[in-house]
Amino acid sequence: MKMKHLYHLLPAFLPFFSFGQLNLGGNDPQDLVAHALSGSGVSISNVQYTGTPDAIAYFSSNNMINMPYNSGFLMTTGSKYFAVGPNDTINAGIDNQTPGLALFNNFFNATSYNASVIEFDLVPSGNILHINYTFASEEYTGPNITPAYAFNDAFGIFISGPGITGTQNIARLPNTSPVSTRTINPSTNSQYFVYNGNGSEAPYDGSDQYLQYNGLSIPLTASAPNLTPGSSYHIILVIADAGNAVRDSGVFLEEGSITASIDENTLDNFVSIVYNSSNQQATIEVTEYQGNLTYSVVDLSGKIMVQSKITETTAVDLSNYTSGMYLIRVTGSNGQIIKKVIR
Repeated sequence: MKMKHLYHLLPAFLPFFSFGQLNLGGNDPQDLVAHALSGSGVSISNVQYTGTPDAIAYFSSNNMINMPYNSGFLMTTGSKYFAVGPNDTINAGIDNQTPGLALFNNFFNATSYNASVIEFDLVPSGNILHINYTFASEEYTGPNITPAYAFNDAFGIFISGPGITGTQNIARLPNTSPVSTRTINPSTNSQYFVYNGNGSEAPYDGSDQYLQYNGLSIPLTASAPNLTPGSSYHIILVIADAGNAVRDSGVFLEEGSITASIDENTLDNFVSIVYNSSNQQATIEVTEYQGNLTYSVVDLSGKIMVQSKITETTAVDLSNYTSGMYLIRVTGSNGQIIKKVIR
């Protein structure tokens, strides 16, 4: 389904440049948001972009090792080209000498530079909003980075509108931490961090199946509940350098992943995932079967191990997998649910 959607989009995003495993397309903000990000249950208008044109792009990936999405919208703090692997450059990035964003500064308590800012109005048909993304950065210097590291590149999804007090950032980890290099690294919230080399380390520096960035998060989902269907909300997506203006960071937003649904119809109400650690077997039970349901098993790097359609009761055998944490994701027209399991 993703590939069919991708081929439909290609004419709108020409020229389309191939760089091995990561392909970069056009950078028109209106097209990127309306066609690459907008999914079911949302109406988007009044798209505006502030930043350097080369900092954003449509992307598609071809079986990249640490890239969980087939296609979508890339936003960076420098140049889209510094996202392309292999990771064979130390301190990859560029200072565009463009300003930061006051909203970012206030929320992250930092001085920002080179902000890429997409904002738009959104009218949901349901009362809960979802956006899928993966945050990546060149600020990571190696596997032993500490939480006190000086730089704090970050990504935020800010929403305001009916029923929301002020402006809220919904780009957060499950423990409510915001998304930045300071809050996702090998020492802090390490379960969400994926190491990707340091610029001169095999195998990351020898294969374009890896991104250039030294580290990235596992796939994350931002959610905004209790919205008023049919009302207008203002959304601001921002990624920026903080602390210095040199090394790049980027965020990959999954194609079609801005969606809205009604709470009572979300998957949580008729799909359950139960994992038995004694035999490494997971069971997906569906009380209200829908033909469009699929499941996938994803490892900590974001690699999809298996993906298939779901029947009323589906067994998932993890006994042959290597030890570690995996995500079992169930996806349908009413959203997505995720269960973390330790093998």
